[in-house]
Amino acid sequence: SDRFNSPQIRIAKGEKSLDELATIFGAPFVLYTKNIKKSFRSTCYNLGVPILLYEGGKSFHIDSVVTNTGVNGCKRLLNHLGMLQSKFKVSKPKKRSVFISESKWLRAKHSGMFKSSVALNSVVNRGDVIGNITDPYGKFNHFVKSENSGYIININQAPIVYQGDALFHISTKLKDF
Repeated sequence: SDRFNSPQIRIAKGEKSLDELATIFGAPFVLYTKNIKKSFRSTCYNLGVPILLYEGGKSFHIDSVVTNTGVNGCKRLLNHLGMLQSKFKVSKPKKRSVFISESKWLRAKHSGMFKSSVALNSVVNRGDVIGNITDPYGKFNHFVKSENSGYIININQAPIVYQGDALFHISTKLKDF
């Protein structure tokens, strides 16, 4: 897949201990998502084993920011749980995690050559132009506009998209603390 995810933690709603652990991990985003049936995460949940799912980047691609976010988050968790030797350096998260209770995929209304005009993790407002889809001859140019305000969690990096393809994953509702 050519979709690039911002580093994020996925957890089940209503688990205060997971909220705390996700905060300690320190990924830019924490998403409350449903468990997929027969997945490892779902099995752990059914057995009462709390689980944080870390996700970031895209398939077959190594990204240093995504990797460092994951490694540093794991070190913070191990340190918090008293499982890390003192010789390891543990950094604090650069920013507080944004907890997202709802999000939505913005899909392509047309097929063509796609170019995003916003950065991952940026905040957009409803109606902002966040990308465009064109044809190779310059006869067609469709501006992709955000349907809601929120954070950009994922961007499709494919140069060619088809009608219905997921282009952006955007938060729609943040958790109230």
